[in-house]
Amino acid sequence: MQTATSKLTASIATFALLLGLALPMSSQAQSPVDLGVRGGLTQATFYGDDVNSNDFRPGFTGGVFLNYQVNDAFAVQPEVLYSRRGTKNHNSAAGNDISVADDDIRVRQDVIEIPVLLKLSAPTAPVTPRLYVGPALGFITNSELGNGNDADDRFTDVDFSGVVGGEIAYALNKGPLSEIAVDGRYNLGLANLGDANNFEDVRTSAFTGTLSLRFDI
Repeated sequence: MQTATSKLTASIATFALLLGLALPMSSQAQSPVDLGVRGGLTQATFYGDDVNSNDFRPGFTGGVFLNYQVNDAFAVQPEVLYSRRGTKNHNSAAGNDISVADDDIRVRQDVIEIPVLLKLSAPTAPVTPRLYVGPALGFITNSELGNGNDADDRFTDVDFSGVVGGEIAYALNKGPLSEIAVDGRYNLGLANLGDANNFEDVRTSAFTGTLSLRFDI
């Protein structure tokens, strides 16, 4: 956990330094605000002291975002996403749950995520690579254990994570559709999600890939 957190902290510090270098650049005459939609797949799992072994399992993610372009190099992008996360844990402390027949614990969660991303763009239009970093607040609306057994009492309702990722965008400028992009990101959970005896130190780790469309508004 300390190694993963250290890497995330180093990434955020490096990004902040690059951001400081980018801000003095001359800003655009206008600060356009674009609306976008994204959808794709996420591979999630749990980690922590109360998780002995685990598998990444696929799920769906999708939602909307608002992009505020501060200047040619820097943008702020808040998002609202729905994610269906799943994980399979082997011989976890949660295996004592009487509703589970074996030692393989399958968990499925529905999560509303609100990332706020700080984005840096390279000046290479019409194909533009970007890097981004930021925090994400998650609201766990449903948790299921095994074959649909309710597990809301085993998990907290709120998650907090750090996001690091990048995208490659292609400018279209055809009518209202301004851009299409392929995105890849990593979420590192920073908050304990477990809320039961012997099942408390549990956090989320997830890789996500999406396709997004951005529209001028």
